[in-house]
Amino acid sequence: MSLFGAMDSSTSQILILLSLLFPNTLATTAPSNSCEKLMLKIEPQAITVNLRQSTEFGLFVSSNSKHNLTLTWDAEEAIVIRPPAITIERLQDANFTVEVSSSQQGRFIIRPIIFASDPELIDDNGRLFVQLKVAKYRALIIISMLIGWAYTVCWTIGDYFQAWTNYRRKSVVGLSIDFLYLNVVGNCCYATFNVLLFINHHIQSEYFRRHPFGLNPVVPNDVGYAVHAVFGNVFLIAQCYIFQNDGNVVSKLVKFLISGCVLLVGVFCGLAIGQQMHWLDFLYMLSYVKLSTNLIKYIPQVFMNYQRKSTEGFAISNRLLDLAGGLLSLLQMMLNSWNYDDWQSIVGSPVKFGLGFVSIFFDVIFMLQHYTSAPMNVLCWFVLGLGVGVQGTSWSLSIVPQSVVVTFGEPVSFNIEASGLASEPFELQLFWPRDDAIQIASNQSIRATVGWNNHSVPLLIEPVKQGRFIVKPSIEPAGIVDDSRLFLLIKVAMYKPLIIISLLVGWSYTACWSAGYYPQIWLNYRRKSVVGLSFDFLYINIVGHISYVVFNVFLYWNSYVEEEYYRRHPLGLNPVIGNDIGFAVHAVFGTGLTILQCRIYDNGGNSVSKPARAIICTYLVIIVVTMVSAVFDVMHWLDFLYILSYIKLSTTMIKYFPQAYMNYRRKSTEGFEIMNRLLDIAGGLLGILQMVINAWNFDDWRSIGGDPVKFGLGIFSILFDLVFMFQHYILYRKRNPKIIVEFPMLPKTN
Repeated sequence: MSLFGAMDSSTSQILILLSLLFPNTLATTAPSNSCEKLMLKIEPQAITVNLRQSTEFGLFVSSNSKHNLTLTWDAEEAIVIRPPAITIERLQDANFTVEVSSSQQGRFIIRPIIFASDPELIDDNGRLFVQLKVAKYRALIIISMLIGWAYTVCWTIGDYFQAWTNYRRKSVVGLSIDFLYLNVVGNCCYATFNVLLFINHHIQSEYFRRHPFGLNPVVPNDVGYAVHAVFGNVFLIAQCYIFQNDGNVVSKLVKFLISGCVLLVGVFCGLAIGQQMHWLDFLYMLSYVKLSTNLIKYIPQVFMNYQRKSTEGFAISNRLLDLAGGLLSLLQMMLNSWNYDDWQSIVGSPVKFGLGFVSIFFDVIFMLQHYTSAPMNVLCWFVLGLGVGVQGTSWSLSIVPQSVVVTFGEPVSFNIEASGLASEPFELQLFWPRDDAIQIASNQSIRATVGWNNHSVPLLIEPVKQGRFIVKPSIEPAGIVDDSRLFLLIKVAMYKPLIIISLLVGWSYTACWSAGYYPQIWLNYRRKSVVGLSFDFLYINIVGHISYVVFNVFLYWNSYVEEEYYRRHPLGLNPVIGNDIGFAVHAVFGTGLTILQCRIYDNGGNSVSKPARAIICTYLVIIVVTMVSAVFDVMHWLDFLYILSYIKLSTTMIKYFPQAYMNYRRKSTEGFEIMNRLLDIAGGLLGILQMVINAWNFDDWRSIGGDPVKFGLGIFSILFDLVFMFQHYILYRKRNPKIIVEFPMLPKTN
């Protein structure tokens, strides 16, 4: 299916997507066929009971006219139902209580058999049944719930041990970033699998159709764990970009694997949207992605531990809790299957079953590395004396914090953190360069003793000149540590108030640009129409905004890309700051909401034109080609981001033409909210003002050239805003109709 075929998808496909998000909303909107219908309903439809104990459910009958019918039950021989038959004579509304018990454990479906003079008048909505779950022991139901929450707690707490270790060390050295990224992809798939299979009735009905005697394999603690796991992984990834990471980045192989997973999910999601496969099959595909990531995600961490001959930086408490959680998860599944005599439910949840076994396997490997290999390595250092002098040491040396923003003349303090194993004592000398712009009190000396060392040495620096400075010490003796990332990035401003003003200006233009979407959204809602608004403008706009989001996020947070940027602009500041992120993400939301309105409200037959489709397809081809080139190191990822920035700039240059042409052709700006343009021109002026303030305050005019998107965005936005204002207020201004005032005839006078 092409991109524009997806844009023009049928109403039924949209309803399916909405039903996945709001499973209980659309089901209640279907109108009744006739006021004469006899409505039958059973509540609750799912009940749980112990062997040889009874429980109750209600049968509700409602109609606007009187009917006669007899109702009996279709159930297994082990099921006892009282009353066995219900007769309704000349009743409009009635409620009946039905008692049910079972002498056999398992999952059963109880259906009513209805005898009526006119069966077509009966409306049961296809849901007139009871799902009876019979357990052997009630105590085991409670134990199963406690076990479920116990392993959820174990798996959840484990993330905090690793997060605390990173925070305490102010470093993520020893933690594999490949492991984290594979983990977050798998957990996102697992969260989607659990949430949709747990809450969506459309998917549940298909699951029960394929597994008529199986229980839903997902229980509430699975949902809680999966959603929180995504949060925990994202938090750990954020720490990798905040704390010292010793240059560790995602490997090319893992980038390729993640790209393949994303592509696979996108293809299967498109097939499900196009009704070429059921959404349950899509969820099963997500479960297999989770299972595959669980099979491979630990391998990078195992290899890193082996390569470093240490588990330092990798919290073993996380693995101990993970092992306990895996064992408890398997125990819960076995307990439920035995208590309900429902072993098919294990097959219905391949993710949970495989997750438990694979996690246990790798947790054992990590414990062997930590409790067996690590002590043996230490024994080799101390007892056997296998160290080969100072060159055999494994040292980590970092400066915390590595980057600061200060005002000129304001002293700032740092800490030099040194840790590692030493087979013999030695002394490190750090010699700082002499510079007129930076004053450093003295050189530092770090003494290492035999065994494990952990030192923190204070450093005081006073900048005396504005600008951006990289201060790098020389180390003697050489070769002890990797000093390629041992430097200070000091950004010195002339005036502190200008830093605050720059922040306020940044958030102001973010507010202007963000608020500009809502006048158009409100106008569309009030008119219940998007006539006068160009679809070409919206679709080209959202492509540019998505490109701008990726550009801002990666250049702001990705240290690998930021290092390359600083290599090309050694005296430049990072051109992306916090409010750029906020604007870009919100812009995608605002434009997406407006596009949704175009699908809901009257559009006068407007659609995306063929030239706009060709332009969007060209953008997508460029993005895919350049991204593949970056994956295979044909070009740097920074160059890929620059390509995205140029796409955003080009969309800003062309996206307004369709709207300007539509206004010209209609000789009116009716339907196009001018307040959007007024806020946009204010935001453009403020954006350029912020860049000028920063460049002057930090004496860094080259930083403007480092962000072609923001600078070009401001200039072109202002230009086109003036065009729209000219159309609205001069060319196609609404003229008030002439009001004819009729005066009463004056009385005639002689």
